[in-house]
Amino acid sequence: MVEEKILVVDCDSSGSVNLIEKLLSSSGYEILTAEDGRGALEIARSQELSLLLLDFQLPDISGLDILRWLSEYHIRIPVILMTNRDTVQIPVDAFRLGVLDCLSKPINGEMLKQAIKRALAPFRLQREKERLITQLEDQVSWIKVRSEVIKSITSTLNLDDVLRRIVESGVHITGAEEGFLALLDRENGQLYLRAVKNIDEDKSKTIRLPIEDTLIGEVINSRRAYRTERPAEAPLLKLSTGFLVRSLLYVPLISKGRTLGVLAVINHNSYESFTLRDEELLTSLADYAAVALENASLYEQSQQEIIERKRVEQALRESEERYALAVRGANDGLWDWDLRSNQIYFSPRWKTMLGYADDAIGNSPREWWGRIHPEDSERVKLTITSHLKGISNHFESEHRMLHKDGTYRWMLSRGLAVCGPDGSAVRMSGSQSDITDRKVAEEKLLHDAFYDTLTGLPNRALFMDRLKYAIEHFKRRKDDLFAVLFLDLDRFKDINDSLGHMVGDELLIEIAKLLRGGLRATDMVARFGGDEFVILLDDIEAMEDAKRIADWIQQELKSLTYMFEHEFYITTSIGIVSSTVNYQRAEEVLRDADIAMYSAKARGKARYAVFDPSMRERIMNRLALETDLRQSIENQELWIEYQPIVSLKDGCLRGFEALVRWQHPERGPLLPGDFISLAEDTGLIIAIDRWVLHNACRQLRLWQIQYPMEPPLTMNVNLSGKQIVQPDLIQEVKNVLEETGLNPNTLKLEITESVIMENNEITSEAFKKLNEVGVQIQIDDFGTGYSSLGYLHKFPVNALKVDRSFVQRLGVNGQDPDIVGTVLTLAHDLGMEAVAEGMETNEQMQKLKELGCEYGQGFIISKPLVRDRAEALIRRILEVGPAEWSEKVLKVD
Repeated sequence: MVEEKILVVDCDSSGSVNLIEKLLSSSGYEILTAEDGRGALEIARSQELSLLLLDFQLPDISGLDILRWLSEYHIRIPVILMTNRDTVQIPVDAFRLGVLDCLSKPINGEMLKQAIKRALAPFRLQREKERLITQLEDQVSWIKVRSEVIKSITSTLNLDDVLRRIVESGVHITGAEEGFLALLDRENGQLYLRAVKNIDEDKSKTIRLPIEDTLIGEVINSRRAYRTERPAEAPLLKLSTGFLVRSLLYVPLISKGRTLGVLAVINHNSYESFTLRDEELLTSLADYAAVALENASLYEQSQQEIIERKRVEQALRESEERYALAVRGANDGLWDWDLRSNQIYFSPRWKTMLGYADDAIGNSPREWWGRIHPEDSERVKLTITSHLKGISNHFESEHRMLHKDGTYRWMLSRGLAVCGPDGSAVRMSGSQSDITDRKVAEEKLLHDAFYDTLTGLPNRALFMDRLKYAIEHFKRRKDDLFAVLFLDLDRFKDINDSLGHMVGDELLIEIAKLLRGGLRATDMVARFGGDEFVILLDDIEAMEDAKRIADWIQQELKSLTYMFEHEFYITTSIGIVSSTVNYQRAEEVLRDADIAMYSAKARGKARYAVFDPSMRERIMNRLALETDLRQSIENQELWIEYQPIVSLKDGCLRGFEALVRWQHPERGPLLPGDFISLAEDTGLIIAIDRWVLHNACRQLRLWQIQYPMEPPLTMNVNLSGKQIVQPDLIQEVKNVLEETGLNPNTLKLEITESVIMENNEITSEAFKKLNEVGVQIQIDDFGTGYSSLGYLHKFPVNALKVDRSFVQRLGVNGQDPDIVGTVLTLAHDLGMEAVAEGMETNEQMQKLKELGCEYGQGFIISKPLVRDRAEALIRRILEVGPAEWSEKVLKVD
């Protein structure tokens, strides 16, 4: 049994490595150890390991870095991760990188054994599989060797072929480069030698040469295989070709007690590569060869008899009885056309292929020509005429034939003409095969190569071919404009993640039907995979035509809101590019359409953008910003500012809203508007949301302990649409509350109205579970998204946040507060509180107070503050007293 090597990578000074090593050594494993990541990587590169026991925390790099390195260099080793960190994120990241199991430290011995047993089970199964495959290949190799020799015995009985197969088989068995077969002629002391250089070259010849008596004495009189080596100056055989035989592996050929000759192979003048198995197989081959040679000898002796028998068989085949039997036994349909009488014989099988009985079809050529598909008829007749005139060597045609059931089936017809004494064709015979299944398969392969399997739309390959044609046509005719629209569905991944791929696939199919049904026959719509669709509008008058199609698409997508009992809203971002840019290559058109699409996304999605060259620079900047954003958390470039939220009733501080900021190393401080949209598009928003949640809750708990108030301070934290659909959101919130010791009632999660409507059912379920935990829910930017009044009562929401755009219009040019009043009335009717954002003037704050708004935030109270200044504000309130500070906050000009 192969010993299994386990590498233990652990720097724990508590002696856990020694304990693990002692435990695993007693179980029969070979244990290797490393104390840091670099040592582990060196061992992984140089050793064939069965398993890796990996500590998450190492002195130089983390265990996750090692996992990424193994993945990048395609080193496949089963990994069990050990960690003493009580967090869900580490196992989640580890499992995504291919870890098989994750164990908490200190390690439980029994759990470790079970984890190793599970991890090594596939490895052991693969090793046994490879052993069985090797054994099977050995058996198959020998079966092939025997079949080659037996094939000579039972088929051709050609002496030359038999000899060649015997020598080739010997060379094949031993892996030698050369071999020969020597047939003994005792009367004149000579051998007939059949020599073969190698199987691939298939160059061999028979020569007559003298043979030494010593070789005859050593070999002929023994039944066993021999290995023989001679020094260079004393070769075993000297051939007339100058070839010197100094070492060989040979075996005698004995049949019926009579020695026939010697089978031998040569391998680089050394037999260390020959095995006992080679000798056994070669001896067995000699037995087969002896029988082959006996039969070949009989064949040579009766050559004239065989020639005569073949002549008789040929005469019999020409008889009507034998011909009829051959026709009935043939799987293909046979036909025989007498050109002199213009009559064709069709075999029963030929008629059956077309669904007819034997007596249902006559012998006129019209029975054939009349059933050929009209589109194929002329081509078939021209092909036959070409052969009958001697232009082609044979007749062969693939064409469609009318079946009795009214369908057309594909047939392959082949034939050969027979000429009379004057050289003209007098007869033509052939066969017909039904190749419908093959044609259908070929058509399917061709279709799959150029069409999307899910939607049936053209794929990238076919679209690019059509686009190349449009470019070339435009070069010749500048008036024939075309445009390309690149569509990418907004937040489609969220639908897939939340509602499942079945709903996502069905949605893609419906969108494909919508696009295909609304365009002209001359236009092309293709799917590039995922949620990307591309449209080629051919022969348009102006760019306005493309814009009109983009508006139509956005409008039509609004009808796709309900599927599989799920409700959602779908929009798309569209990039448009026109042929007026004078593109030379299809790839350039697609590149710029893609850039324009991303520009539309950057502007807020659900819109289109027409390409202009300046977009390329913006996209490059966006890509650079994305790269920097991926490193921002690791480089500790993010920080949180806290904006106070006060009670408009008494002016007291009630809490803060956590607002993320980014200190870019080159661009300086960036506000959320500069990078949050990018974070949402790339999925980085999930990591940012979690970072803000952890840090804001930790900070709030510290303030609550240091500065106790009644009621205690609260913290508002924003959640993105991508975060709300994450399956581990509830557990993540629970973990944060448990780690910080924060009262759930003091945590308020804000979700925008548009996110709620886009993920209606998922959001509703998440809200209910968060409500059960005790966390409060607030709808941010209320009134700016979809019309959601009919859905609002379904959600367990605690408060509505009045959007700053409504608040800032209060009192401007005498504008009345009807909209704000309506929102506040709705909130109160549903048992919710209201929070006003963006208060900047005393007039706005006083108006909100009169309308009954409970809370407010804005520059009139305070701008967002860094941690130290927010803490100073809390201390100031406690110093002067809440009453004095409240009076200052709620003063009226």
